[in-house]
Amino acid sequence: MAAPASVEREGRIIVSGHQTDLGDALKTYATAELQKLSEKYFDGAEDITATVSRGGKGNGFGWNIRVHAGRDMYFDGHGDHMANPYTAFNTALERVDKQLRREKRARREDKPTNALKDGLL
Repeated sequence: MAAPASVEREGRIIVSGHQTDLGDALKTYATAELQKLSEKYFDGAEDITATVSRGGKGNGFGWNIRVHAGRDMYFDGHGDHMANPYTAFNTALERVDKQLRREKRARREDKPTNALKDGLL
């Protein structure tokens, strides 16, 4: 049974650190940005997981973001930076945002069809 139209679909957002301490400010920033991304595409994502980890030998930060936007629709992004975890997060977020934007554009109903392409097949 489907939810009523007035009920807003809210997905799960998980922000965690892999063998590293994730400060409150960084976790709050990441959660807010992921919430914005979730609201922007496909009326909210079902599940978003973001994990920060330290690079090899303690050098730099790496973020992995995985968005589950619907049935069989998964989008992954990775970002690295030597000194700043916020920059690494923004890099990963931009990559996921680009994938979501392209998928949304491809699924638009008002997208014109290419008559030449259909004629060749």
